[in-house]
Amino acid sequence: MTARAEPSIPRGAPSDQIAVRVSLNGRGDWEIALPNQRERVTCETLDDATRVGYLCAASRRPCELIVFDAYHRMLHRQFVDGHGESSCERRQHASTPD
Repeated sequence: MTARAEPSIPRGAPSDQIAVRVSLNGRGDWEIALPNQRERVTCETLDDATRVGYLCAASRRPCELIVFDAYHRMLHRQFVDGHGESSCERRQHASTPD
């Protein structure tokens, strides 16, 4: 079994960096994986998922946004130093049925 290597953290970045990841799930939805969250936020398009992923990353301090394409290739990687509470967690709970 071959382990898939995680993207390395660039020089000068904190080693305790948390990451928000955007990728395609098995059902064809674009999924935003949030740190320390079991449930994931889903979007219909890659553009929407990237925008939501950026908002989620911006609400954490500091955070890395990593966007993968449908073939698991890294499309975009950005370090974000955000402020404030997570608007993403509120959005996730609002979209979850009761």
